[in-house]
Amino acid sequence: MRYDQRMTSRFTRPMSHRIALACILAAAAGLSNAVPAGGAMSAGSGAVQEAQPPGESIQLQGEIDLPRLVDLCAKRLDLTIEYDATVLKGKVTLRLTETLTDEQLWDLTNRVLGLRGFTTVGLPGEDGQTVLSVVRLADAAGLAPATSTEELSDRAGFVAVVRRLKHQSAKDIVEGLKVVLSKPGGSVAALGEDLIFIADLRPRVDEALAVLSEMDRAGHDSIVERIELKHLPATRLAAVLTSVAAAQDAVEGHTSTGKVIAEAGDRAVVLIAPASQANTWRDLIERFDQLPPVETRTYSPRYFGLDEVAALIEQTVKPAGAAGEQWRLVRDELTGSIILTAAPDQHEQTQALVDRLNAVPVESRRPMRSFQVRNRPVAEVIGVLERLLSAGVITDAAAAGESQLSSTSLADSAIPPDAPRAVPGTEPRPTPAEPASGRDSGAVHSAKPQRDSETPALTLTADEATSTIIAMGDPRLLDQVRRLIDELDVRQPQVMVEILIVSLSDSQTLDLGVELEKIEVSGDVRITLSSLFGLSSLTDGIRSVGNARGGSALVLSPGDFSVVVRALETVNDGRSLNVPRVLVNNNQQASLNSVLQQPFVSINAFDTIATTSFGGTQDAGTVVTVKPQIAEGDHLIVDYSVTLSAFVGESADPSLPPPRQENRLQSVATIPDGYVVALGGIEVTNQSKGVSQVPGLAGIPIVGELFKNRSRTESRSRFYIFIRPSVLRRLDFEDLRYLSEAPMEASGIDDGWPVVEPRVIH
Repeated sequence: MRYDQRMTSRFTRPMSHRIALACILAAAAGLSNAVPAGGAMSAGSGAVQEAQPPGESIQLQGEIDLPRLVDLCAKRLDLTIEYDATVLKGKVTLRLTETLTDEQLWDLTNRVLGLRGFTTVGLPGEDGQTVLSVVRLADAAGLAPATSTEELSDRAGFVAVVRRLKHQSAKDIVEGLKVVLSKPGGSVAALGEDLIFIADLRPRVDEALAVLSEMDRAGHDSIVERIELKHLPATRLAAVLTSVAAAQDAVEGHTSTGKVIAEAGDRAVVLIAPASQANTWRDLIERFDQLPPVETRTYSPRYFGLDEVAALIEQTVKPAGAAGEQWRLVRDELTGSIILTAAPDQHEQTQALVDRLNAVPVESRRPMRSFQVRNRPVAEVIGVLERLLSAGVITDAAAAGESQLSSTSLADSAIPPDAPRAVPGTEPRPTPAEPASGRDSGAVHSAKPQRDSETPALTLTADEATSTIIAMGDPRLLDQVRRLIDELDVRQPQVMVEILIVSLSDSQTLDLGVELEKIEVSGDVRITLSSLFGLSSLTDGIRSVGNARGGSALVLSPGDFSVVVRALETVNDGRSLNVPRVLVNNNQQASLNSVLQQPFVSINAFDTIATTSFGGTQDAGTVVTVKPQIAEGDHLIVDYSVTLSAFVGESADPSLPPPRQENRLQSVATIPDGYVVALGGIEVTNQSKGVSQVPGLAGIPIVGELFKNRSRTESRSRFYIFIRPSVLRRLDFEDLRYLSEAPMEASGIDDGWPVVEPRVIH
């Protein structure tokens, strides 16, 4: 882009030090939030708007694109400037407290370009007119035309000059000038014995020429020395020493030889003086390089948040280097104030800044902010904020404080205690707003307090698609909302919960019996005497034990007598292990169901017809519900419910469900992380003894044992529930991967990671 306009004015008035310092700090900080000011010109989001014609002072506030800033200078100063729009990119945020003339605007533009690695050089145009070209700072030395005139007439930000020395050798002066020039753009070289070439940004060239004039004097053995400062900024100390030297010359009636120049970076000064007076200048530098006295004051922003105001004060007022050691800024959240320890001049700048912020019009005090919610559902966070707003927890403390009158005021004594009070010149107290009735994606929620019946003090909008909360309202309320979101939007650790359900059963049965049978036949009379307990069976008149289990003995004389002895002992041991595992976030509920459904039929009978239909299902299996809460020391408060049910037999009728046994445990317990803890259990023991005997005969000692059948049964069933919670806190989920390796290997699932195998290299 090129502006074919003519240069009509000269660059003769430099920008003041305060404006330059504020511009450099603001440009380097890259502030993103512009504070509108009621100046002659405002710029935001890359837009430049002019309110005054060229020649009148303007005020810059907000964010400006670099190309737009260059275009503004070209138009107001009637310059011909060319640049490559594809190369010159970027934005700069300006916060200036004073208006700028056109000359100061051009000086500011060159400083900003230098900070971004660009500068302007003067090149001859087609019609002989000088054209300013925006180039990279590293290429400027090879493009800038060299001049030997005593005055730099063009407006280029980067210049190259050639000077002829009168007294000293060019080679002796080159090393001394290198200390003054900037890096890496500045350069100096000796051209023969008495010519010297200097190329750098215009302010540095001016300083180099001043140093050159001091060094190129007849009969002076000058020195150029760089002195590190301990406390004061270099620009401030150089100004103080210049004033001291001028006052001393006026009192003593002579001219001092020597000069102190501030080095770029504000941490050191360059001393140029005769060798005979070098110690005097060093003593002056050491004497005045002292920390200024500091004092502590309190500032109370009325409308804007503490963090934003404190950050703005630090960016615009805080000194750099060693002078910042005495600087201390404390944010007092309890009283809503800023406690600052600094030098008196820094307090003046801070007070001016706070006063300007407090004087911002009402319509400009309702900015819009967006807060990204990354770790929780945005509906949950905005629900908490709504409840706090409805309860009046989030309030504008400054506005509330303004509406309270002092109890010691004489005017208050004439006002009834129950009469409403107001402070003249302040806004009315906020009035509560009705809480939002629902939360929808993109819904707007107006929160109390309200400034009036139409404009709420704070409006919240939830965008669930991008997980963003958009808030608009008073800056103090927005600051409270931001702090609350930072505290609420915290990533919660996960918990791997393993429930171990163990069922143990033991049973033992003993059966011991004796059967006797005597058969006597006398003629037609058959006499049978027997003591039978079902241990044997009679087949074709012959007693036998068949395939009966256990140990048995049979003594048989067919048709005469039989003796049967049988003994059986049964021992059963059973163990059932059920291990459900579930991964759940902190303070979230998880459920696991593993249920078998047993169907049964339903029979409907009418007069002569019976129909069969599906009657339903009976469920049996494992149901687990758990909700962990991580407490201090990685202890977990676990709210759990475990149900284990099983079918224990066949249904007595097809239309009835089978019998079912259910064990359930529900409670809340505190469990250490990583431990296996028994939550509870049930133990049931059954013992039974039975004797079948022949009355009378069984009571005969010793002999009576032959007329008895004994059975003894013992059973014990145990049901235990164990839990093992493991807190997973690794940000890279390495612990979750470790816990998943064993189940994945057992299931034959590839985890996707390459297998590293050793290789033998010969």
